[in-house]
Amino acid sequence: EKGRRMIPVVLKDVAGLVPGAYQGRGRGNQFLNDLTDATVLIHVVDASGTSDTEGNNIGEEGGEEGGGGSHPLNDLEWVREELLEWVYCNLECKWESVARRGKDKLVEMFSGYNQPQSFIHTLLHHLEKHITHEENHLSNLSFWTTGDLHRLVSAFLELRFPMTLALNKSDLPSTYSKGQEVLNALPIHGAHTGTLLSAQREMAFCQSRITQTVPSSTNTAAKSLSSRKENTNKPSTTESSCPPYGVWSVLHSALLLHPPTLVYPVSDMTTYAPLPLFYSTISADSPLPSPTMIRCLVDAGGTAPTCWNGVRYDETRTAPLRDCLVLKPGSTVEDVFTVLKYRGCLGGEFVR
Repeated sequence: EKGRRMIPVVLKDVAGLVPGAYQGRGRGNQFLNDLTDATVLIHVVDASGTSDTEGNNIGEEGGEEGGGGSHPLNDLEWVREELLEWVYCNLECKWESVARRGKDKLVEMFSGYNQPQSFIHTLLHHLEKHITHEENHLSNLSFWTTGDLHRLVSAFLELRFPMTLALNKSDLPSTYSKGQEVLNALPIHGAHTGTLLSAQREMAFCQSRITQTVPSSTNTAAKSLSSRKENTNKPSTTESSCPPYGVWSVLHSALLLHPPTLVYPVSDMTTYAPLPLFYSTISADSPLPSPTMIRCLVDAGGTAPTCWNGVRYDETRTAPLRDCLVLKPGSTVEDVFTVLKYRGCLGGEFVR
């Protein structure tokens, strides 16, 4: 029988980006520096066009025609521009030193974004294949123009920060046309995939499973949605009779953009039995599933993990490949050893 598992991911909220952040506006570079912890970016966008670029709600009847609402494609554009200018300005202010010291200094500059140098060397290797003019070669950085730098930064962002979109407020009528515009335009402005969803509806679904009763606000929202459908004669992007899959789909899309390295610690290469002591080191970790989490999963049409006993994760079940470590793409055997040693499952020193 196929085993089923839940893979933990770490989500970091870096809300607060505003136009001009690379110039110090809002949280400025502090916000942008927070992104270096990420492997993939999930950009939550108001796909209804009922908010301005500052995130202020202007009402459902605003829109670009009615009251200055920002079109989601415009939001994608300025956010992408902020990322480009952030990396570009960091590079440009030290370009004189980079041009003088050559490719090694260039690699060092890009390594500051929490990536190994091997990643940067791979990027530059692919970039060299598309350089047709000898004077623009990586060995002649002093001849590079601002256009060359922007192309380099754009290529870096594509690889370093792949992005998927969470197109929020799918329960509003204005989202139908604007959301489809975004989906039809992909890939664009650094975003590769997108998912329409309603955060309000997803939260109502989860809350109803926590209390085992559907809140009255959910019924009100369903009636409101029905009324909107009648008034607009536009098909809804969600149906109240179906469980919401938006957040689940967004996370799945994000993992596919930059698949992690999955490691299965075992004590026997024949039976694939679990590694002793491994479970005891993670039993108190928050990523372990809770009854509420499993209830939401099952009610949405999913299946509980193999080692779930109906109440908790059962460490006494010794299913093959029971445990899993989720590491960054490109992780090495030494990285695996370091994690297992930190968890107290292994001892000694790593020998290359």
